[in-house]
Amino acid sequence: MKLIKILSDMIQIRSDYKEFDDVRINDLISVSDGDVELVTMVNALTDTDTEENEDIGENDYILEHSSMKMLECSIIGTVKDGTFQKAIDRYPTMKVNAHRITKEEFASMLSKYTDGFCLGKYTAYDFPAYVDGNKFFQRHACIVGNTGAGKSETVAKILEQTSKLQGANVIVFDIHGEYKNLSYARNIEIGNERPFPIWMFGFTDMISNILKIKEETATVAMTALRRCYHEVCPNGKENRPVYFDYVKFTRMMKFLDEEVVGTGEFYKSGAKAGEEKVTKGDYNGKLTNIVNMLVDKAQDSKYQFLFENMSQQYLYDFMGDVLNNDVPVKNIDLSEVPHDVAISIIGVITKLLYEIQKTYKSSDVNPVTLVCDEAHVYIPDGLVLSASQRRMVEIFENIAKEGRKFGVTLFPASQRPSELNKTIMAQCANFIVGKMNNENDKSMIKGMMPEGSESVIEETSMFSPGDVFVIGDAVPIPLKIHVALAEERPQSRTIAFWDRWKNAGKIDVTEATTKYITG
Repeated sequence: MKLIKILSDMIQIRSDYKEFDDVRINDLISVSDGDVELVTMVNALTDTDTEENEDIGENDYILEHSSMKMLECSIIGTVKDGTFQKAIDRYPTMKVNAHRITKEEFASMLSKYTDGFCLGKYTAYDFPAYVDGNKFFQRHACIVGNTGAGKSETVAKILEQTSKLQGANVIVFDIHGEYKNLSYARNIEIGNERPFPIWMFGFTDMISNILKIKEETATVAMTALRRCYHEVCPNGKENRPVYFDYVKFTRMMKFLDEEVVGTGEFYKSGAKAGEEKVTKGDYNGKLTNIVNMLVDKAQDSKYQFLFENMSQQYLYDFMGDVLNNDVPVKNIDLSEVPHDVAISIIGVITKLLYEIQKTYKSSDVNPVTLVCDEAHVYIPDGLVLSASQRRMVEIFENIAKEGRKFGVTLFPASQRPSELNKTIMAQCANFIVGKMNNENDKSMIKGMMPEGSESVIEETSMFSPGDVFVIGDAVPIPLKIHVALAEERPQSRTIAFWDRWKNAGKIDVTEATTKYITG
């Protein structure tokens, strides 16, 4: 064996064929000069035959010619006092010995890393893979991977392990209802089971996110809306969830749309003699479309949960169920809520719990982690965002930048990391990376990786469901892990097309169409 090159992040080793005849890509190689021991990972193997420089005799077998193997390895850490460490303070000299790390050696150098939770096993060494719970949750983390890569299974495993802690406080935004049946979670199903009164959005977000009125292009309507809001909610603040009666609000808008006012002049003759003359009010006829929309929205069956007349106490009850740590996991089930409203509800709840957390003294804070399923949908990256979308993204950006001070961290999950907000991604200290094929997504993740970790992302294209890399300071070593299945698995909403087509009976299109029309 001969050491050809050593750099700060990689080495090259040349050896005869037999010395490393069983080495494979991703195997760990120990390189030591007796004083300093490096742990390296094989990235490339080159087998160079020397037959071009040798004459093959008539009695020689072709398979017996000389062969040299070139190993290119990335440096991933060092061994000090028998324990693996990522930090590298010193490098060995050129006089080194190298050998493939055995299972026994691997187990020995990771034997001290058993705090936190066990995610699964390192595939190459069949050894338990532990994740440091403090380092994982106290700084933002992110999980990415293709559809079917096992993101939900991995999240379920983490939730299950976390639920064993008496004071755990994890809140899941569950768009598809995958985690609704977990026994250790409080399922808060918004829609059919639980209302979310429209005043919970606050006036500003109600107008832009629910009623879809663009303030900048509807000046007259906005003036009328504000007037009615402050009339029915005199103590209200436009960006706070303060109770008001939506029915009265709508009636007042209708009154303004039909209002007539006296001119101060009176009819002197005819059938109206003695009656005051009237003229159209300032808003007469200008609010008809808005009023119709207010009425139609309240009558639409899909949105009935927004218009139940709940008192101000509902805010306290709801946030108590979300933030109290009497159960370790709270699942905000939005699977029955229309998509546009579901995203707005996520923004409202996030803003409320963050602002509430900020009111506590540091000594009284109970940490909270937000698991954001399909995060790219409501925390997107892009310059073309509406004012309401921008407000929602800013909430999550503020949490990403300052949330740790108030005991709030993020755990976004996404199948399209290239579309996920870059500010939030940049604040993540740990990444769980499953199978990824999209080059844009892989490039995005590479840009966020610690130095020396980028090369492993290319390997994810060959992953099986449940295989992940965990990269960051929460794990001791960046090796492929096969995630162990949780005892309680998520409920997949994937439809088996072929089986449905093979076994399905007749469908009633008329009934479905009628249900849609009557809404």
